[in-house]
Amino acid sequence: MKKVILSLIIILTLSAGGYLFYTFKGNNKEKKSLSTLSIEELTSNVKKNHTILSPKDLDPKSFILLFKEKYNKKSPLNFVSILGDFPDNWVQPKDVEYLISVMNSKEKCCGYMNFFSSTLLTENAEVGGFAIIFLNSYISHTKINLGSNSNPKIDKESIKKIEDWYRNTKK
Repeated sequence: MKKVILSLIIILTLSAGGYLFYTFKGNNKEKKSLSTLSIEELTSNVKKNHTILSPKDLDPKSFILLFKEKYNKKSPLNFVSILGDFPDNWVQPKDVEYLISVMNSKEKCCGYMNFFSSTLLTENAEVGGFAIIFLNSYISHTKINLGSNSNPKIDKESIKKIEDWYRNTKK
């Protein structure tokens, strides 16, 4: 009995490994062109081709727009799965104005879930929560790390610090 179970585990592991290898190695040409697609095209590619999004495929604005678009208030599970780490300096100077404009937003959106996360959170995120995380990363020159799951909310203290920083940079 143990040999049968062990054999099944090995077969499932090899199958999953082969699928992941094909998905990530075999579709490289398709992934490189994702950065030029709109949110609608990105999400339709995810559905049709089972392409997995990476932070490299998005910028902060398209990230937030995607997470807002995918939010369904009738669903208990609102998350977007993304594979991979955020690149260094992911937030660019051109993104700051948009992020400042939405950092007070309590609008509900999907939470972030790493593709390999083994936990599901039923809590919703807020647009401003992501904007605060992205702005703090830009200000402190640190890499974004959302862990395995992230459902950030706005934080008045963080908003005040960012507003002070923004005022000082405008001078």
